[in-house]
Parts: sequence; C-alpha cells; structure tokens
Amino acid sequence: MNFTEIDSCFGSNKRDIGYEKLKSAYEKGDHSPEVLWRLAQFCHEKSTISPKAKRIAYIYEGIKYAEEGMKTDPTHFKSKIEMGNKFKSLLDKAITMQPNDYVLLHLRARYKFTVASLTWLERKLASTFYATVPTHTFEEALEDFLACYKIEPKWIENFYYIAKTYVGLKDKENARKYLKIALEIQPQSDVEIDYIADCKALSHKL
Repeated sequence: MNFTEIDSCFGSNKRDIGYEKLKSAYEKGDHSPEVLWRLAQFCHEKSTISPKAKRIAYIYEGIKYAEEGMKTDPTHFKSKIEMGNKFKSLLDKAITMQPNDYVLLHLRARYKFTVASLTWLERKLASTFYATVPTHTFEEALEDFLACYKIEPKWIENFYYIAKTYVGLKDKENARKYLKIALEIQPQSDVEIDYIADCKALSHKL
C-alpha cells in the first residue's frame, strides 16, 4: 500500500478516498499499526465534518481502531504515541457528548495511565519525532478511573487499574483497599476471572 498517497488525503476533500482504501485493507486482514492509526485519524476528521447523527459513529469507530493499534504493537514507542494522540482526541470528543459513559472514562484513564508509565527513554526517543510529547500523570489517570468507579462500582478490570495507578503513586494502602473490593466481587466471565487472578497476583506483591 502506498502510504504517501494515503497521507496526501488527510485534511482534504479526498479523505473519503483514503478512508475507503484503508478500510478495504483492514477488512482484508491488514491490521498493522500503520493502517490502524491512519484509520483512526480519518475517523477523527470525518467526525468533525459529519452531521451529529453520524459523528458519534465515526468517533466510536476511530476509538476501535486506535485501541486495537495500541494492543497490536504496545512496545513500539512511536506507534504508542502516534496512536495514543488519535485515541485521546477521539475519547475527549466522545466523553463530551456522553459524560456518563463509564467505558469511555475507563479507556481514557487507561491512555493516561499508559502515558504516565512511559519510561524516560521512551519519552526521550519520542521527543525526536514529535514537537510535543503527550504528558499525563497517574493522578490524572486516577481521576478518570474513579469517575468510572462511581458510575459502575462492580467492574473488576477498573478496580485492577485503580490499584495499579495507586502503585504508580506509591500508595500501597489504597492499592490494597481497591484490590480487596475487587476480590470480593463474583466474576461473571472468563475475562473477569483473569482479572481476579491479576488482582491476586498484584495483591501478593504489596
């Protein structure tokens, strides 16, 4: 795929052409970070010019691509930063429209947690590619995780990340507190069973 040609479609009336070419590649199995972050960017652009009825659909579609991109290549710092910028922008828009959507709050918190967890070397390398490297703190991540908790107080995955964030803040007492709450919840799926195991493992380290 010619990404130079695709990139020329950004910010122009050819954005639909670029979007459709990437969507076709994605549907044929190309889920590379290079395809995913560009799809997220096109969804972001399309959401800014679409009627309200379609805007939220493009925002959610973009979030899907951005989240997949971060999972596909989480160790590649450039992919992480590039994808994260698109992800955060889309999440901010979606939360503005749906401020009580706890899943969106959790996803934004996860993004902030990831940025707060970047190593010094990752930040240094990223600064050679980007004029402004995103900066977030564990406190900012915690704010969104706790907002999610207030809306959905029995989400084991969210408790696990609340605890990890408190660990990042060197607050073991609160980390243990939220892990204890999580471990008292009956898991309802295989995913939740896995997070219960993660909570137990983290608890044993504290």
